[in-house]
Amino acid sequence: MAINIHNLLSDALLELCEKKPLVSITVKDLLEETGVSRQAFYNRFRDKNDLIQWTYEHKVLYNFLNNSPENTYYENTLSYYKNIDAHRNFLKQACAIREQNCLIDFMLWFVVDYDMKWHQYHNGGQPLSDEQQFATKYHSIASIQVAIEWISSDNPDPPEVMARRITQIRKISLSDTLFGKDCKIYDIE
Repeated sequence: MAINIHNLLSDALLELCEKKPLVSITVKDLLEETGVSRQAFYNRFRDKNDLIQWTYEHKVLYNFLNNSPENTYYENTLSYYKNIDAHRNFLKQACAIREQNCLIDFMLWFVVDYDMKWHQYHNGGQPLSDEQQFATKYHSIASIQVAIEWISSDNPDPPEVMARRITQIRKISLSDTLFGKDCKIYDIE
């Protein structure tokens, strides 16, 4: 069975993050921890921040991204917040790194792109109007800012509470704009 170097490095990053501050972890530390060569690392990642983004996408967003598009917004958001909670220490430190190619920039770009596609899917595959695109982008960016605050909180509300609140506010704000008054995609089960 082939070794998945992406996962090996990501798991090592998460483990090292429990032992020392993320900002102090170097590529050299990761290579020593895993036995992966420098060349193998740089064949897969541009730098440590690229590995941080990959870890977010494949460890935090994994369930969220593999959910069926038919899932409710609440189900997808709950899955996301549960995974954030499971990796809170790593994410808290990663969100504090504010440099080129940082996680927060990736999170903002990713959620806007994902939400645009999700809303288009639920719009029968039809392109979103300018107003629908603006509303989606506005709420996508707001939802990530809320997630970043939640990650940084020392005493956060449970994932279920966050998912319910976000779903409710999106239903109030976006249902009419995107899909009309009888919209069901933001219903909470």
